[in-house]
Amino acid sequence: MIKQTAYLFLISGTLAMASCGGSGKDGDKKNDSTTQSTSAAPVPKMTINESDWVAKDLSTVSNLTPVTVKLPKDAKMEKNGNGGVDIHVSDWYDITVSNNASSSVADAMKDDKTITVDHQGHQDGKVVIDEPNGFVYTYTLKTEENGTKYQPESHFVYYVEKDGAIYSFESVRPQSNFFVPGSAYTLDLAKQVYNIIKSSAKAN
Repeated sequence: MIKQTAYLFLISGTLAMASCGGSGKDGDKKNDSTTQSTSAAPVPKMTINESDWVAKDLSTVSNLTPVTVKLPKDAKMEKNGNGGVDIHVSDWYDITVSNNASSSVADAMKDDKTITVDHQGHQDGKVVIDEPNGFVYTYTLKTEENGTKYQPESHFVYYVEKDGAIYSFESVRPQSNFFVPGSAYTLDLAKQVYNIIKSSAKAN
């Protein structure tokens, strides 16, 4: 519920700023998003080389996430307000690890699909990979009343369960970098990172 409330708040706030045009730093970011989605503005790219990823124990950052997973050697990790761990793969790409309060992985996945693929602020939501312990999906933020359009983007959620505890790994935009064009979050990138997380994540 905390995760869902925070997500809805973030999306609502983002859409509200875009609709009003915004002012100052946040408004400028939203305007950048509009420009980048309709012009040839540079789109950041990320090259995934699994040989540069190493196993890291996240319990050293937060005791509420006793899991180990492969991450880039230089990834920055910090405990977030919900007791999970935010992993900064780059300045525009995060992986958030949380101790999920659901009673089962199936329930956790159902809830997460509701606030990602099927969210009312999204359109063209589609699950591309659907597995018992995770999914990769695409969506596009709905066009604003003022004409602001967004590009489709792809993300994933993966789950690890041990002794009734469920831990989720989710690729997200950093809250501080919502202006990055959706085309930076390619389906290929989502699949690559998902597969690394899937093959390496385990509860301690």
